[in-house]
Amino acid sequence: MSLVVLGSLKGAPGVSTLVATMAYKWPAHRRLAVIEADADGGVFAARFGLHPETPSLVSFAASSRHGIDPECFWESCQKLPEGPKVMVVPSGGRSTHRSLLQVDFSELEACLTGADLLVDAGRLRGEGPSQRLCEQAGLLIVVVRPIFEHLALLLHRAPEMIRHTNLGVVIVGEGPYPAEEIDEALSHSTGRRVSVLGTVAWDPRGAEGLKTETGRTRTLRRSTLARTVKPVTDLVVRLIPVSGKEIEMSAGGVVGAGRT
Repeated sequence: MSLVVLGSLKGAPGVSTLVATMAYKWPAHRRLAVIEADADGGVFAARFGLHPETPSLVSFAASSRHGIDPECFWESCQKLPEGPKVMVVPSGGRSTHRSLLQVDFSELEACLTGADLLVDAGRLRGEGPSQRLCEQAGLLIVVVRPIFEHLALLLHRAPEMIRHTNLGVVIVGEGPYPAEEIDEALSHSTGRRVSVLGTVAWDPRGAEGLKTETGRTRTLRRSTLARTVKPVTDLVVRLIPVSGKEIEMSAGGVVGAGRT
């Protein structure tokens, strides 16, 4: 059982696309559920033709006020086309925010024996539901573009974030700062406790292809997106912590995973 949370600190680097592609590339022998936990609202229902509200995280939160039942959790999920289960959230609003505060992801992790949870947290604001979720994660992955605005904020917040959880970074696309340089800066600012897990392609065409049956098959087989996400996914699975143990984030052999 693992709780892997992905989110961004600034902009829109493609967290939901990365989560969706990782879900399709997750090892088939491991039971997986994707959970949308973005207080601003989800995108999976619209992208994959799912019902936006029933069932959803909001309905699950309402039915689990007195405790989490694993059967209720799985019944509150829908299914990605030809993929794993997914729990969607409706458009952002008070009900979504309340539901995210109500669901205890640590308790959920403990109840769902033998399953992996891949969570799309959207923007990691450092307060409210996203902060609570970050603190409960077994592995928190910050998704960034290799540009100054994203990296400055990452370097500023990383020392505080590692006080609560294991932290890794995935870079999306190319930019003025190479992965090795980003990894070195993170290592210096966090005492070698954070590493770049890999670089994945910025591939709008591949992301668009995931939405349709014919496009999805082609995207998952041939796209630069899928080709670069697969080794990052495999690395994340290998890094999944056991019983809340700290992950040893050594840079050697990590920064190269999934490079474009």
